[in-house]
Amino acid sequence: MERIHTKVVHSKTKTAWNVVGETLGCKYKIARIPYDVFEGEYSEQINTRNKHEALEHAQFISDAFNTDYRKREDWR
Repeated sequence: MERIHTKVVHSKTKTAWNVVGETLGCKYKIARIPYDVFEGEYSEQINTRNKHEALEHAQFISDAFNTDYRKREDWR
């Protein structure tokens, strides 16, 4: 089975990060990780934290697709 190489990009229309495949012939969108946007006092800090947390989750999912754990020595 061919491995899917992925990357993380921000959605053009939604408040979400997308994990998309770069391998030709494979599924393009692997996952969508949304985040909430708030208005009001302290909203800038909360929105920045939510966006950063969603990005970390998206990068974790992308790394899981891009890493071949069968070849790692410390994986057991």
